[in-house]
Amino acid sequence: MKIIFLNVLQMSIYGSIAIMAVLILRKLFHRLPKKVVCLFWLVPGLRLLCPLNFNTIFSVMNVAKLSDSTEIKVDEASNAVIPSFSAVPHTTMNQLGNEAGALSVSESTPLFDLGMIVALIWLAGIVFLLIYLAVRTFRMLDMLSSAKKVSGKRYYVSDKIDTSFVLGILHPRIYMQSGLSHEEESYILLHERTHVRNKDHITRIIGVLTVCLHWFNPLVWIAFAKMCTDLEMRCDEAVIEQMGLGIKMEYCRSMVNHALERSTTSQGLSVAFSGDNCSGREIKMRIKNLINYKKISKFTALLVIIFGLTLTAVLSAKAAVSSKDKASDSAQVTAATQAPVVEQDVAVVSEEKEGAPVSVPGNLNLNLSDEECLEVYGKEELELPDDVVYSDEGRPYSKTYDFTTTPILKKLSDICKESGFEVDNSDIEYLDREGNIQTGRELYCFWAYKENGDETMLLNFYMVSEEYALDSFDEKEVRDGLWIGEADNWGDDDNNWYVTRIYDTRTGVMMDASGTYPFDWENSGLFD
Repeated sequence: MKIIFLNVLQMSIYGSIAIMAVLILRKLFHRLPKKVVCLFWLVPGLRLLCPLNFNTIFSVMNVAKLSDSTEIKVDEASNAVIPSFSAVPHTTMNQLGNEAGALSVSESTPLFDLGMIVALIWLAGIVFLLIYLAVRTFRMLDMLSSAKKVSGKRYYVSDKIDTSFVLGILHPRIYMQSGLSHEEESYILLHERTHVRNKDHITRIIGVLTVCLHWFNPLVWIAFAKMCTDLEMRCDEAVIEQMGLGIKMEYCRSMVNHALERSTTSQGLSVAFSGDNCSGREIKMRIKNLINYKKISKFTALLVIIFGLTLTAVLSAKAAVSSKDKASDSAQVTAATQAPVVEQDVAVVSEEKEGAPVSVPGNLNLNLSDEECLEVYGKEELELPDDVVYSDEGRPYSKTYDFTTTPILKKLSDICKESGFEVDNSDIEYLDREGNIQTGRELYCFWAYKENGDETMLLNFYMVSEEYALDSFDEKEVRDGLWIGEADNWGDDDNNWYVTRIYDTRTGVMMDASGTYPFDWENSGLFD
């Protein structure tokens, strides 16, 4: 649920930029026909409903670029709303394995998940709005059950309504109030038929659902109201075009009269499915728009539409990210996950950015040759896959590598499986030395995880050189070829975390064991 809300929040951020752009364009082109301006709302709708986006140097997010990556800033804005306060018992170990096995933990583990609470509040808001809309819609349908169809004119008349509107989805119906003069009936009916022809009833429903999804964003509510006003003004213009400029005054007078008679209890989202949400202020806007209305050529309209859509799309796109930015981002994420391990010998559950490389304790070796990298990160006597590629940190990756082909790792993984652990070495994304994104599995490593009720345990196995292992121990006990780091625990008595690090000098295999309960590695047969 948290992940879903974070995605919605990021869509809301980019959608808000698009909304601001359209609001400015509406001001700049307020004298243009609304059949042109209405199309500007396509981009905000796309940003608010579709998570896909593109990168461009013209994005507004480039202006706010305080670090090497604006995308990280957007993530931080989302995380500010939903902090990562969840303890490991609330996190599936499958997610930990797929996110590269990097471990991290805070010194105090809260008993509640604030992020989930925020996400549930968001979901509750959606449910409340949908229930409210459903109740109002059913009441309206009940009220319209007595409406009578006008013979030969394909619309309905009711004494219980005070304004005309379109109601329905696949087969929309036009409902009109009784007591209209022949002239009023003609242009109001044309107005509503224009709504049906342009599928405005569908557009409004999509707009309502978008507001429900982003109910926490006031700009979305403003955008929905402005869009509905633009749709109404577009239909007003269509009536004037078809019936002639001579009815302008009478048409405006009729709008004012019916606005004064209209019930104020049927405004806003409550009747959004019917299409009537114009307030008195919007009636004034519609009248002013008709007074100033002038036709423009199709060529001019096309140029304005292309300009408006392009400008809104590029301004609300993601910030441009160069190869250097990507490499820097990867180094920052990896350093952030490695720093606690080097300084404290602590394995911690980290909500690392998806696709980040597997985190191995120790210093980054960015300037080593391939041979030196292999000696540090793996055993040089082992056979390398033909497609091995080194990351910008020097670690070897391969698309075809399977850790079970390395006998010692196969033996250790079998022992883990016998002890009830799930074993994994999934494909992950990493940056090569040229800064290009690659996908593969890190050589000479795997991780195993196990859930025991609310308790969890995660084991990381990786083959490194003895010199590399030395950098990973602050204090150690030497026992028959094994280096054993001291087991630490902290936190309250009910939710302690433990970490144990073991390095076998005979095989070059290092293991980190961490979780909410102590791991008895000696009785499991590991490193026998």
